[in-house]
Amino acid sequence: MTAKPKMQAFNPAVLPMEYLPRIPYASDDKHTRHYLIPGKIFAAAQPFAITTILGSGVSLCLWDSALGIGGANHVMLAEGPEESENATRYANVGNPALLQRMLSMGAEIRTLEAKIFGGSLPNISFGGGEKTHMGEMNVNATIHFLRMKGIRLVQNEVGGTRGRKLVFHTDDGRAWSEQL
Repeated sequence: MTAKPKMQAFNPAVLPMEYLPRIPYASDDKHTRHYLIPGKIFAAAQPFAITTILGSGVSLCLWDSALGIGGANHVMLAEGPEESENATRYANVGNPALLQRMLSMGAEIRTLEAKIFGGSLPNISFGGGEKTHMGEMNVNATIHFLRMKGIRLVQNEVGGTRGRKLVFHTDDGRAWSEQL
């Protein structure tokens, strides 16, 4: 009797998250769950529950209260080159890109509401004698962007020393975070 060669089982853990199937949110059969990878943007006019894990990075959640369109990003650094690969990881690129995506879906600036999450302050600092934290820089860049565009900030859960798990509903604009 000859031995049958063993085939290695398929392991979905080796795939990037964007290739994994989207599964319904466990506690809510109305919202399809979408995990937002750091440096990416997601927006939808359908009911999605966007989730992500934040440390010093920041998620800007935009919601059009008139049309029920929502979207979020996950920026990791305040500034970077616009031409780089995955430039949406930078707030100076990712925030305008999220706004443009929302506007292209029919959203209007006058009916947009913004929510900001993340920006924890780990023990990583930049600069000479002055302590400037990456999380604080990301939050400040995002708030500056909202002020420049005239978008109303309605919720702000930033800072601290611990990460957060964020959930944002694209259809009704509800957002909440849990500290890790």
